[in-house]
Amino acid sequence: MEDKDTNPKTDKKNQDFNESPNKKIPPLNTTIDSLSAELEEVKKDLQKRKNENITLKILFYTGLLVLLVGFLYSNSVLQRAHMRSLEKNIISLEQRLSGDIGQIKIKLEHNIQEGRELKLIEGANIFTVLERMDHTISKLKPKNEKIVVLLNQVRTNTNEFSQLLKNQQENSRLKVNH
Repeated sequence: MEDKDTNPKTDKKNQDFNESPNKKIPPLNTTIDSLSAELEEVKKDLQKRKNENITLKILFYTGLLVLLVGFLYSNSVLQRAHMRSLEKNIISLEQRLSGDIGQIKIKLEHNIQEGRELKLIEGANIFTVLERMDHTISKLKPKNEKIVVLLNQVRTNTNEFSQLLKNQQENSRLKVNH
């Protein structure tokens, strides 16, 4: 009995081993073909993903570039608008100062013609006030050239104004003495 049990096993092994190699080739070919097809599919998917990644990178960097250009443009536009606003404010202040100086000049001329003593702040006369103003302006250290020019112009106008006042006072005293 033992022989019978071992013989069928051996026979089966021998039978598989003794099969012709041509019978095994078609299943191997189909397996290789299916693996080859799957490999081609994976290659196509990889290439597709690679192209998608490149496209996404291009879109990302293009978006960053657009944002950067937009930021720089809006920054320059805002800066120009701010400069225009500052210039308008300076012009407005100059016009107000010019009007105020004109009014003060008229009042001073009227007071000088009437021969009154010119007293302004805490008993100080106009010349003391102008000297204080000149001293204060000389202490300023502006960084903007336009402001430097404006301050120099104010100092020049102040000096001319002081000289005119002194001349007018001397002329009015001479007229009173004659």
